[in-house]
Amino acid sequence: MICMLSITPEKYSEIQRSTRSELETTIQTEWPDTKNECPYEVRQYFDSRDQLSVLDSIVYKGSRIVIPPSMHKDMLNLLHKSHLGIVKSKSRAREIMYWPAMNADIEQAVNNCSSCAEYQKQQNREPLMPTPTPDLPYSRVGTDLFEFEGKKYLILVDYYSKYIDAVQLRSETTAAIIEAMKTVFACHGLPGILRSDNGPQFSSATFKNFCAEHGIEHERSSPHFQSANGEAERAVQTVKHLWMKCEDKQLALLDYRTTPLENIQLSPAQILMGRRPRNTLPASQDLLKPITHDLRKVKQHLNAQKAKQKFYYDRRNVKELSPLENGTTVRIETPGSKSLSSGENPQDEEDDPIEDSCFNESAIENAATPLVRDIPANHSNALQTRSGRIVKPPVKLNL
Repeated sequence: MICMLSITPEKYSEIQRSTRSELETTIQTEWPDTKNECPYEVRQYFDSRDQLSVLDSIVYKGSRIVIPPSMHKDMLNLLHKSHLGIVKSKSRAREIMYWPAMNADIEQAVNNCSSCAEYQKQQNREPLMPTPTPDLPYSRVGTDLFEFEGKKYLILVDYYSKYIDAVQLRSETTAAIIEAMKTVFACHGLPGILRSDNGPQFSSATFKNFCAEHGIEHERSSPHFQSANGEAERAVQTVKHLWMKCEDKQLALLDYRTTPLENIQLSPAQILMGRRPRNTLPASQDLLKPITHDLRKVKQHLNAQKAKQKFYYDRRNVKELSPLENGTTVRIETPGSKSLSSGENPQDEEDDPIEDSCFNESAIENAATPLVRDIPANHSNALQTRSGRIVKPPVKLNL
């Protein structure tokens, strides 16, 4: 019979031995009337008993070989040796072999494969989850850092009025950021919620103490997911586009703050302050007088705008993902790598040099100068900045 099968003699003999000890005797005998009367090891074959036949100590279902239980693991390894996906692995198996629950076993084997999990495709985007519109102006504020023309700036944007403040920083330390925020908060008041990314300045203990002392709830976005802090990211883009085309940066900000928002016919300054600040355009005195507006209508317009954005975003290839539970093993794509990794960073987290520098006034003044720290042996002539970047001296030709 081996001449009728595309199989090595060794594998043929192995299937014969396993079949004799596990399946042949029970299948060749008369089947009982009910499934519960069958021996446990062949109970799963009861529904397909009429399609089973034995030839040369090998059980067949039609033209497919019935693999005995002791060889399931070996067959799964052969099927997935080339790391094909679930669909192709099932297609290969269905043509030549059979055992009960074979499809489920193949799915489990492919899902548990570490190599396939490391190089699997990214999951679909989840449906858009807009941030709820706050009830009051300046109750929820987004913040971020950005660079423009070689200078560092702090940006603050109100989620309700879309009012933007951009403050130049003398350094990137936590203390300098806190001082810039205090200047803005002195004009508009303290926000109830402050959202930022996971930058070292915002995740430091000093910034945490600042928020706790002033009664500010600090929310941080997910690492490497800029959309979670989308309001601030969008404000940075708006400011950069304005400043690239304007010579007077502050006048450009004033014009933005006094321009009515789409579908609301109220400017960010009107929503936040209740009045139109005077700009370079001629305007009557009546237009500059403070007026009150209905906060409910403003919120309705903002909610309608968010709903419209969600509608068009969700038309793309989005999918509801299953919620994660505590203890679930996950894999993430590390920056600079296309593979997915589940391992943790082996290096212990060191104290943030930016946070430590906040307690040293001289370090704050000289924050722009590189900080000399322990340098690897292969970069003995290099310096390391506060952000961790290694600066090597240029290689010059000896002419």
